[in-house]
Amino acid sequence: MSRRLVVVLFLDLVGWTRLAERVDPEPLQRLLEEYYEICSVAVEEHGGVVEKFIGDAVMAVFGADTSQEDDALRALRAATHIRTAVRELRTPAADATPVEIHCGIAAGEALVTRSPRAGIRVVGDVVNLAARLQSVAVAGEIVVNQTVAHLARPHFTMAPVLPVMLKGKAEPVPVLVVTGEADDDPAGYGSPMVDRRAERHRLRQAYHRVARERRPELVTVLGPPGIGKTRLVKEAVDDLVAAGAGPIAVFGTCPSYGTNGNYAALVEVLDALTRQAPAGAELLRADERIAGVLTSLRDASLSRLDESVPGPGVEEVSWAARELLTAAASRPLVVVWDNLAWAGQSLLRLIGELMDGLRDVPLLMVCVSRPELAGPDGPWFPQDAVIDVGALVPIDSARLAMSLAGRSHGDEVELHDLDLVDRVALYSAGNPLYIRLMMDWLRDGRTLDEVPPTITAMVGAMIDRLPAPARRLLGAASVIGPAFTLEQLALLGEEVPAANVNALAGHRLFHATAEEGGYRFVQQPVHEVAYGRLEKEQRITWHRRLAERGFNPGFHLEAATRLLGGLRPDDTELPELARQAAEALLGEGTVALRQRDVPTAIGLLERALMLAPSGPDGCRSVAAIRLSDALMLSGDTRRALDVAADGARQGPDGEGQLPCLVQRYLLAARLGRVTADDLGKLRAALAGGEPDRFAWCRFEQVRMLLHLDQGRFGAAEEAACAALGHARLVGDAYEEDRLLVALCEIRQWSPTPMAEKLSGCAELLERFAADRFLALPALAARARCLALTGDRSGARAALADAGSVVEQLRLTMGRVLVDQVAGLAASLEGGHEEAEERFRRAADALEQAGYVPVALTMRVQAARELARCGRAEESAERISRLLERREEMDVRGRILCLSAAVLASAGEGRADPARGEVSTLLKDIDDPCLRGEVCFDLARAHRCLGERSEAGVLAGLAADSYLAVGATKPLEAVREWM
Repeated sequence: MSRRLVVVLFLDLVGWTRLAERVDPEPLQRLLEEYYEICSVAVEEHGGVVEKFIGDAVMAVFGADTSQEDDALRALRAATHIRTAVRELRTPAADATPVEIHCGIAAGEALVTRSPRAGIRVVGDVVNLAARLQSVAVAGEIVVNQTVAHLARPHFTMAPVLPVMLKGKAEPVPVLVVTGEADDDPAGYGSPMVDRRAERHRLRQAYHRVARERRPELVTVLGPPGIGKTRLVKEAVDDLVAAGAGPIAVFGTCPSYGTNGNYAALVEVLDALTRQAPAGAELLRADERIAGVLTSLRDASLSRLDESVPGPGVEEVSWAARELLTAAASRPLVVVWDNLAWAGQSLLRLIGELMDGLRDVPLLMVCVSRPELAGPDGPWFPQDAVIDVGALVPIDSARLAMSLAGRSHGDEVELHDLDLVDRVALYSAGNPLYIRLMMDWLRDGRTLDEVPPTITAMVGAMIDRLPAPARRLLGAASVIGPAFTLEQLALLGEEVPAANVNALAGHRLFHATAEEGGYRFVQQPVHEVAYGRLEKEQRITWHRRLAERGFNPGFHLEAATRLLGGLRPDDTELPELARQAAEALLGEGTVALRQRDVPTAIGLLERALMLAPSGPDGCRSVAAIRLSDALMLSGDTRRALDVAADGARQGPDGEGQLPCLVQRYLLAARLGRVTADDLGKLRAALAGGEPDRFAWCRFEQVRMLLHLDQGRFGAAEEAACAALGHARLVGDAYEEDRLLVALCEIRQWSPTPMAEKLSGCAELLERFAADRFLALPALAARARCLALTGDRSGARAALADAGSVVEQLRLTMGRVLVDQVAGLAASLEGGHEEAEERFRRAADALEQAGYVPVALTMRVQAARELARCGRAEESAERISRLLERREEMDVRGRILCLSAAVLASAGEGRADPARGEVSTLLKDIDDPCLRGEVCFDLARAHRCLGERSEAGVLAGLAADSYLAVGATKPLEAVREWM
């Protein structure tokens, strides 16, 4: 239950009561069914909900579940769509007159409730107002209140009428009649550009600054749909070429349909770079890794990526893009990202990273979008570099209409009637696209009276005039998306005669792209209307066929599911179709998660969770857990916990409860909130019945984290191996990847011999050869093991490889990992000053990132290195300060800090009482190298105090610990001391 601003639409048939008196009920019922179907389809496709049917009246609500800023526009568009569609119907009376509706729309605050029995219910005066407005509308008229007019006037033309007295209202109510609709999408090219001189000049100035100063600059071009943003940028680039500036200019466009918009735009840009810049093409030939990234991106943009083999991670993509842009910048670059309103967070983030990382490259980055990009999701562009493209003033609108009228080889439109010019300017609302579409129709001998007052209706009429085969071809293409290929059309079983393709291109409905056999819709309305005019059964069939052929299966199965649910909610195929859609979205979301593309993963997994049914296959529980993981990675801990909690309550028979219950404990363990008693209760909950491998896999991860928190690395390794076994039994590659990386990191501290650790590192480096982000921990672990075994050159080589990955992929926390291992390697070789600097730098970064316990351990390590390079007094002071914070440390940091304090006190001839605490902590430590280091500290402390027997025993324990694991380098130091 919530109070919210909603938009309520009421409509009914004109003359229904009179018709019912004259016509038999059976043909009337058939007419009603067709009418209801038209209304249901229009409301659903515009994001609304049909609240009720009452005889011939329909009530729909927009913004009931989730408010959208364009709810009023959606309601108006749904109403105009219904109005156009029902005119195709005929009354069953003898005269068979066309059917008409009249409509009222009101926006206002209401109370929205939902219940299983009653569904959505909207309570408030806005409902009554919408019904009354409908009652005063004449045939074919849409009447709105002032709130709707305020929300929609930039996109619809409306005429105020005298305030009307409505039933139940004490005062007359101001109302407006909708007289026309403005389109939402960018114009095609070929028409003259009017005005925009100042905006073009700003873009040219920005380019010349970039070329002169050889530094990147970002300009954002904002404006409502159809206002001419893309045209403006293209004209500015053409100006530069005409003036001899010679830029390398590339364009990438984000489609508004489907899930692969980020890939499509990025592939367009990178492919264009390799075509236009010889150095870019040469780099592609010389560097197999960059070529592989680009190939994977192309496959992903066509939805051909094998889910079982994830493509490059976001870090690898960012690196490849930087390298190509840098190589291509032999001449100044202009990179245009068009239609960014449809971009995902991943692409927006990539653009920001490129601007941050390309410091000395002559690059003009132009972002073209709707004004929404200026909100909180687009903080990376400077506000003083925004070009706001507004509507044309009426005189310029008229000038554009006049210029268009005199083109096209003498097919002039008679515009001597100034009233007609004014009407074109008025209906266009200063939008060049609307003017161009109107003039195209007028050039065909039409008049404004012959077309609906909305741009969408104009596009619909344009489609209706096409031959039937061309309309079917257009419909098939619309199901594929805004861009499509002849190959994809063939998969739908559609013949593609050249005459049909040429006819559609001649009508400017789509144009050829650089890809062989590829085409793109010129305008979004054409795509939307072509799709909306298809029968739902046909859409379902084609969506399913594309999914079966492996083209974007998640999106197409999801679309088919929603269409079938709206068409036949009780269809026996619907549950299975929903399950297939959920599994496909889950697979795509998991791939995105494996690539660390967290925003995309969250979106896909949320959709999978909405569709996934409860059942023994566990799809719903896995989707909930993957979504919880993704939310945790994004830093949204609260939502991660909520998703796991909701999953633990799902299902009437408890299906999926156990894995989600374990997920709750796993999240709690990561936050340090799980005890041994909690683990016992969880084990008891899992016992009995058929084992749920996925739940047990996550349970072992909880156990692993609990052991790690207590410094029991051997036990943690055993738990990780058990979890890995469960993951492999169910074939879960995502879990396997995570656990292999965790196992590699844990084994650095566990009793596993060095040779086995190095073998494990080699296996991981081979497995993750294409994903250097996941390979980094294995490189660091390899360097640590080699340093401990005395292989100085091998350790240095591994560290160099790790450092190269960190530098190229710009991994902040990766630098911390490299510094930790490099500090250890330097210390073992006697480079204690370098070691101290490395540990201190790692501590600073960790503390800044909020990892206080590990940061304190690094500070302890740095303080210990001071003592080893002869700065004992400074070391003792630091250790003393750190001891005051030992409760904040992990077990490793605490015992190292205490043993350093014991050794420092012994150097001053004092026996530190902390020796007892060190001995107690040491009993639970199974990290041989840590045991060896602490025992060696204690041995030297005893010798300083003259306790040679105790010193010998502890030195022997240190040697045994190092020997057991094969750490020969520190073992040599102990033996030499002994």
